[in-house]
Amino acid sequence: MIMYNVVAGSCAEQKANAVTVNPNLYNLNSVKAIHELAGNDGVGINFNAGAANSAWLTGMQVIGTDMYISNRGNNNNFDSTHVLFSKLPISSTGNGAVVRQNPAGLGINSCEGFGLDSTETKIIIADHHGNQVRSGTLSQSGSSLTVTLNGSSLSAGGGIRYARWNDTGTKYYFGYQNTTPVNGTSKIKQYATSIPYVVQNSDALEGSIDLPHDIIADLIFNPDGSKMYLAQHIGFIHEYDLLHPYDITSGTLTTTLDLTSFYGTIGSSPWWPSSNTSAGLFLSGISWNADGSKLYVSNLYASTLQSKVNGTVNPATVTGDGGTRTNTMPVIEFRVQ
Repeated sequence: MIMYNVVAGSCAEQKANAVTVNPNLYNLNSVKAIHELAGNDGVGINFNAGAANSAWLTGMQVIGTDMYISNRGNNNNFDSTHVLFSKLPISSTGNGAVVRQNPAGLGINSCEGFGLDSTETKIIIADHHGNQVRSGTLSQSGSSLTVTLNGSSLSAGGGIRYARWNDTGTKYYFGYQNTTPVNGTSKIKQYATSIPYVVQNSDALEGSIDLPHDIIADLIFNPDGSKMYLAQHIGFIHEYDLLHPYDITSGTLTTTLDLTSFYGTIGSSPWWPSSNTSAGLFLSGISWNADGSKLYVSNLYASTLQSKVNGTVNPATVTGDGGTRTNTMPVIEFRVQ
């Protein structure tokens, strides 16, 4: 007897009910085609927390319509009394004012980068100057972001730049610039948690890789963990295909996005001396929005070239280094096709 599988509905009905997936979502090559190869501008995002918190933007994550931003510490003095995390709505026309910040006295040396889970309650922190990875819980009330550290400190090697969770908190990742095997390469480490979303000094190292990119400043994944994206401080973002989900050791480089044309000198930032003519290319944070149609990129120095972004700088001027300065939009929104 010959058996046939029967699918209900006519061919027309099946076609109408088919789900079309946009192949450009979470696709760095699509961003490259629009903004690098075709030369289209990005959209500038305002962030104005004052000189103490706007000069060293070290990490960034978009969740819903809000953006979380971290900084090394007020005026880069690296002590535990500083405000390290800010939350604000994403806007290319608003005044960029924060709606919530963590109170001072968190008890870590600095925050070079961070990662939040989807519930916005579990945080992992890269303490660059304390040379450690820490985890904690995040609660929100009124104008405050309250971070409560948990677990224990894990030594992070040499000059940690970022820390991120996987989708379930069963793994975490961090990295730093290598001195061995050679300068100009970066190391990424992957650890397994024994308690989800809690870092402990007894956690098991699952693997590490050395990549030929000088100073990787952030790392993120797409939702199913099949792609990994790395922000390189000198203005590049790299996309890797992963053979195994959320396994950094199984990656193959597929795309590199060049964003160097979107940034000016360090002195173009209002928070730095205007006489500083060094290139202000230090990418510090990357984040996709929820559906992968927009990619957000932050810059350590806030040295965005305003001629390369759409939107309204608000306020137009700020009291920065040396007095009244022209403001910039330190986060740029890029889009896929």
